[in-house]
Amino acid sequence: MSFGRSSVRGNVLVNSADRESLFRGTLLVVVVVFVGFPCAAQSSTTESSNELWTAINASFELSERSRITAIFEKHNGEEGAFGEEKIGAIFSYRVRLLSQLINDNDKENEYNLILGAGYLFIRTEQAVGHKSEHRLLLQATPKYVFGPGILVQDRNRIEFRWKDDVYNFRYRNRVTVERPFKIKKLRLSPYAAGELFWDRNHHAWNENQYAFGVHWTIRKVFKLNTYYLRQNCTTCSTDPLNVLGLTANFYFDWPGKR
Repeated sequence: MSFGRSSVRGNVLVNSADRESLFRGTLLVVVVVFVGFPCAAQSSTTESSNELWTAINASFELSERSRITAIFEKHNGEEGAFGEEKIGAIFSYRVRLLSQLINDNDKENEYNLILGAGYLFIRTEQAVGHKSEHRLLLQATPKYVFGPGILVQDRNRIEFRWKDDVYNFRYRNRVTVERPFKIKKLRLSPYAAGELFWDRNHHAWNENQYAFGVHWTIRKVFKLNTYYLRQNCTTCSTDPLNVLGLTANFYFDWPGKR
């Protein structure tokens, strides 16, 4: 009997070591991609473009229903061909629990309504110098669960934008449908999303995006989002835009109580 217990402990140790190695290996790949590839992907094309977008989001739980998410992105611009860096934060508050809970390391997927407000600073390189944008945003995201655990989200966001002191207003509506799966110890959520943009200065629905991807839950504190995105924009210098995306999402309890 003692030999049997020892074997079980050994398996647990091996499994834990494997998970730790997988986590460290994934982080190494993320760091290499985020540091190296975005710079190599920059292009001066003014027509269609193929790009790699990378982002890191770190969410800190402030209370049982609120959190703040720090955002950093580095890729070619969404509305032009030059390199862009984006940094900011979004505060969010969860209103109602879903009747059917989704067991997810992202606690916002367990609530019916998420309200948010935030600020983003965007720096875009130009042929000569750079441009800066200050962006304030407000958003509301109702979420619903249908049938066999299908999660539907409808994010409505308004943005107040000051780009080199020129003011603009934009409305964005993004619908996402995803279905979580668990295959042995592997947890993943394939999804499809579509987003429409209305721009005040152009007085038009000038942009749309659709995306297909997978959320990979690596550990309780880490989820990797891999996706393909297609952007069509009548007022952008790059159109259409084909994107392979990689977003690292971290979730932390801070100050440690919920």
